[in-house]
Amino acid sequence: RSSNAEFCDHLSRWAFKESGVLRVANVSHHRVGESTARHEYTITDEIVYKIDIVEKAANGVWHDYVAEDIQLELVRIDPFIRRNLQFGGRFFTFMRMKLPDVYGVFKLVVDYHRIGYTSVFSATQISVRPFTHTQYERFITSAYPYYASAISMMLGVFLFSFVYLYLKESKPKSKTD
Repeated sequence: RSSNAEFCDHLSRWAFKESGVLRVANVSHHRVGESTARHEYTITDEIVYKIDIVEKAANGVWHDYVAEDIQLELVRIDPFIRRNLQFGGRFFTFMRMKLPDVYGVFKLVVDYHRIGYTSVFSATQISVRPFTHTQYERFITSAYPYYASAISMMLGVFLFSFVYLYLKESKPKSKTD
């Protein structure tokens, strides 16, 4: 059998989706230590993203697709984080990441293109919110200069008001004195 015949055989099986077919079987994300997904996360939360990518074998059975170059992107307008996923065992690849200090609506995107395989695209939308007023320090140490300037302005206004209200003007001396 010639190499052209073998090439044509592989090409026709790929074109008719008999080989090289990839699909996403399951996608999930959750905070570390939890098992269910949230509607919104807080900035700097650590999350786990899992995706099951499977490949169709020649006999029609789906089995796990193992690759080291599948990447996950955390995208708002531009990607904030782009990292490779790790193979985690039967049927899934995963990544553990810390969300950025920026809040907004993000997408977790897997966009995988390889020669000889069908393309895989998965996008999941998540919301990242800032801390609530009970989740951070009451007085921030880096803001001490601003606190000092506000206090000095209040003291200055108080002293100016005190001097203006209670300082008596000296009476001009009369000619008889």
